[in-house]
Amino acid sequence: MMKFLRNFISKFLTLFRRKKSVEIIKEIQILRANDNQTVAAKIVRLNSDDARKRIDKTWWNLPYIDSQDIDDEGDSHWNWEYLVKIYGNQILHECVAILSQEDYLEGAMIYHFNAKSKLQPGKGSVYVERVSSAPHNRKWLANQPFYKGIGTVLLYWAVIESYNAGLGGRVSLESLPTPGTVEFYNNKGFVRTDLTQPTNDLVDYELPESAALAWLRKEGDLP
Repeated sequence: MMKFLRNFISKFLTLFRRKKSVEIIKEIQILRANDNQTVAAKIVRLNSDDARKRIDKTWWNLPYIDSQDIDDEGDSHWNWEYLVKIYGNQILHECVAILSQEDYLEGAMIYHFNAKSKLQPGKGSVYVERVSSAPHNRKWLANQPFYKGIGTVLLYWAVIESYNAGLGGRVSLESLPTPGTVEFYNNKGFVRTDLTQPTNDLVDYELPESAALAWLRKEGDLP
């Protein structure tokens, strides 16, 4: 909880200072695809300038990806600059990205701390508004992806943030119901929470506290 309060104060001060430089939140490791070696990277706070220059104007500007394949990606139309401007100025929201040694943004995520758990009524949860890996890291788009598991790293960061905020590691989100995403969230221990609701284009998931704590222990962040 104290770590969450320190981060909260840091976010509060950042909004008033209006920093343009990259703000490093945590040093991490990510998995390089070509040799399966872990390398240093950083979780950084995503600002609107970097969202425009490093995501909106860069991610989908890849000559080897067919325009139809781009259209088929559910997040290809997301305007990250707009999203960061909307959510980045809200105290309980965070906009983060993974910055690699090559100075690329390998993935990005927006989340907030004031969601309610559907699996444990009366408890809170971190809610992931958006999470995305750069197209050059998607094995079904790029013949030689740069990095593996960027989405997993981002979701794990949401679990850490939830735990540090006293929310038990619970994470909630909506996802497109594609076979790949359904398998991904199932493998991570997420549980569908919309089975009693009318079917729509998105699927509601929540990572329960038990699965979150098991994940934290597996990664060595809990004894």
